[in-house]
Amino acid sequence: MVFNAIDDVLFWEDIDTLKKFFEENWKNFYPHDFAGWRKISAEFMKSQIPDKAEFIRRLEKYAEVGKPVWISGRNNSIDDIDTDTMIKAITVSSKISNGEQKAAQASKLQEKHQLHRNIYIDNIFHLQSNHILELTIGAGGGTNRVMKRMTERDFYMGVDIDFICAKNADALAKYYNVNGLGIAASLWNLPFNDCMFTSVCCCHGLNECREIPTILKEAYRVLKPGGKFVIECTHNIRNTQSYRDFSIYNFSDEEMIYWLKQLRMYAGSQNVEEILAACGFKFCNRIIDVNLRDILVYEK
Repeated sequence: MVFNAIDDVLFWEDIDTLKKFFEENWKNFYPHDFAGWRKISAEFMKSQIPDKAEFIRRLEKYAEVGKPVWISGRNNSIDDIDTDTMIKAITVSSKISNGEQKAAQASKLQEKHQLHRNIYIDNIFHLQSNHILELTIGAGGGTNRVMKRMTERDFYMGVDIDFICAKNADALAKYYNVNGLGIAASLWNLPFNDCMFTSVCCCHGLNECREIPTILKEAYRVLKPGGKFVIECTHNIRNTQSYRDFSIYNFSDEEMIYWLKQLRMYAGSQNVEEILAACGFKFCNRIIDVNLRDILVYEK
């Protein structure tokens, strides 16, 4: 079950209605009929949120009371992450053996624009021995690139709020035979001590997250002094998942960016840079490509 982060915000007061819609419909359309899925999703949204005024009312409510907890229950388990859940994720992940298939899928996606994406990897591996934390594993495209570069001196830990994504990292670690693990845990209260990692990275995942300032504060906390934070993110706000819901109600790009900032969600790479600076990160480099994704490199 895949929820759009803005859907979580809009249904903050009635998350069960959103769950029910997904449970009854998503397997019939997604991912084989994406156009059909978009159509039925828009019809559902209009049935629940009849006009732009109600859409804004829901945004205002979340902006006021929203907090960095896992409210969607994406895997129909619990509403937040605790130690027992983390153990469960690791136990289940130990049975994963389809790493070769996942590596092949991820590698195919990365064939184009290799030079651009090598910049992302080169900055993550900036020491002879790297302790790497990846935030938001997702389907594992960024994870695959990291693990292909790892040696026996490197260590990888991946965190996602979704069990399935955590297992993607485990499968790839076993396939590449590297020292790595993926766990399901809160991104807003990372289960790590201060200054544990030499690199913290994120490939596209912040585009789909709520409470980005809290996530980046946690990234700063667990990063060693001199460590690097490296993020690859969407340049065009229209290519984010959030755009779908806003476009149904005819929000302009300017209105959308305004509300995403109010909601503490992804409002473009420039906004991420502003938050990183506020957290105490120091600017190192940026690669801006309007046709691809932006790469931002910061240091603690």
